[in-house]
Parts: sequence; C-alpha cells; structure tokens
Amino acid sequence: YDISYTVWYSTSSSTTTEPPSGASGASTMSGITDTMATVSGLTQGTTYYIWVAAISSVGEGPFSTRMTKRTYKAPAQVEKVDLVSLSCVQPALWAFWLAPSSERP
Repeated sequence: YDISYTVWYSTSSSTTTEPPSGASGASTMSGITDTMATVSGLTQGTTYYIWVAAISSVGEGPFSTRMTKRTYKAPAQVEKVDLVSLSCVQPALWAFWLAPSSERP
C-alpha cells in the first residue's frame, strides 16, 4: 500500500506526545512521499517542535516522538572575510578566502 507522511511543527511545547491544538496550533506539511522534508520559512533563533505521522489507506498512524531544534540566529552584521591568497594564471586571477568565522565549522 502507498504511504505518505505529514510533518507537524510548532513553537509551542505544550505537549510531548502530539502536536498542540487550538490557538497555538501546529503548522503542517502533508502528502510527503519521501522519508525527509525541508521545512522552510521558519523564524531565526526560534525553537521548533516537530512530529511526523505516516498515513495510508487505513488511516493515520501514531505521532512520532517529538524532536526539538532551534534555528540559527543570523549575525547582527556580516563579518570580515579573510583573503588567503591570490594566484595569477594567464589570463585569469584566482582569489581564495575563508568564510567569516561565525560560518566556519
């Protein structure tokens, strides 16, 4: 049988067993046929609570265990880039630099 998935995500931690309902209701992404999804349009520096459930022709399964993740907060300003080296290869110039320190692993 065909299985699809629904992802619920919310900023409310009112429950650990299923997505919250009511005024603090969760947003959903449904009809997902892969075992991964990209949740976009989130607010920077915010904690999100995520659940997933499988859906088939017999109905919806139980919610997954809730997982929690905080989105990254954008830096207040863009940091200086460190220029590392320049090479001249006729007829071009190659420049190499490091990403800002806040973006490095």
